[in-house]
Amino acid sequence: VSAALFILALALRLLWAWWSGQLGGLANDYRYDDGAYVDMALSFVGRSDSLWITHPPGYPFFLLPFLQLGDWGLPLARVVQLALGAALAPLTLAACRRMDFDRREAAVAGLLVAVHPMMVFISARIMPETLFTFKIACFAVAWTAAWRRGSAPMAALAGLFGAVASLTRGIMLPFGLGLAVTAALYRRQQQRWAALIAVCGVVWGLCMVPWTVRNWVHFRRLIPFSAQGGWNFYEGMTRDYGPQLAARSAAMGRESQAAGLKDAFEIDAYFSRKTKDWIAAHPLEFAKITLIKAVRFWRLAPYAPHPLSGRLATGIFTAVLFVLALAGLRAGFLSRPGAPFAAAFVLYLALMHSFFFSALRYRMPAEPFIAMAAGLGAA
Repeated sequence: VSAALFILALALRLLWAWWSGQLGGLANDYRYDDGAYVDMALSFVGRSDSLWITHPPGYPFFLLPFLQLGDWGLPLARVVQLALGAALAPLTLAACRRMDFDRREAAVAGLLVAVHPMMVFISARIMPETLFTFKIACFAVAWTAAWRRGSAPMAALAGLFGAVASLTRGIMLPFGLGLAVTAALYRRQQQRWAALIAVCGVVWGLCMVPWTVRNWVHFRRLIPFSAQGGWNFYEGMTRDYGPQLAARSAAMGRESQAAGLKDAFEIDAYFSRKTKDWIAAHPLEFAKITLIKAVRFWRLAPYAPHPLSGRLATGIFTAVLFVLALAGLRAGFLSRPGAPFAAAFVLYLALMHSFFFSALRYRMPAEPFIAMAAGLGAA
């Protein structure tokens, strides 16, 4: 079943990449591809003038070996990324089996991931969501195995995946606290919960050390993954969406230039202070914006300018997925061993993106876990 799911998922992703014209080079339009990640990768080998600190290094490091291969490098990176996206289907099945799903329930969950329109669409993009979601899925499989068996080696492996995921998108790092809180709440499921959390946390932290040391050497600042929290906080502090958000980001760039800010740390600190001052002056509007973004995080389909046909297909699929997931919750999803951690991660993502910059693609790491509940609900 795992092999069949992988083949189906890969075929769909390759077909989409071919049909949409994404099997070639870079389309630096911020809709399909973001060329900034290529620049970041090249900066690590001295082939770019930039030394980026505004984004974590995980995705640029993924691209870097492929960029050494000339014209074929980027298309090959995209194909490998499509394969990682396809691997999410059997990884979802594996996590479900460790949560005591039967074969049918686990297979349905994997199938939902394999054919998920949003995951198929995003997997072809030169952006980090697919790689990040793959690492999160690996983390989930390892941590669920550790939780089931009380296994310190599997907890250490989960810590490794937690670290590499954090170095791909920094939003993963604070979830370490969420993991510990969830383990404490469900400690009756695993007597060795504290030891498992300790092992996972130590490995997670140690694996973050080299990048933190590198940043200290270069910048004399303590930066575990990146320095753009203030920018993202201000960028997302609006009711706007779609093209308006892109315009807001461009306006922020012009504002920082007008203020004479060139250093990434100065820019980040500037917008961090500006956001905090605005929240202090407009607490009610801040609460309204946060609530609006929390609701938008769960929207069924992307906004225009995506084609209406794609938006309808995605909306119908997501509506069915959510209904099945709710049925799975009613059928006792949270009682399955390890499932509370999946639910905690989904809620954590929703909470974080209600405060910071949010887009539908940022829900992608939660989709395999939603599919798990849906697989149970479909049965």
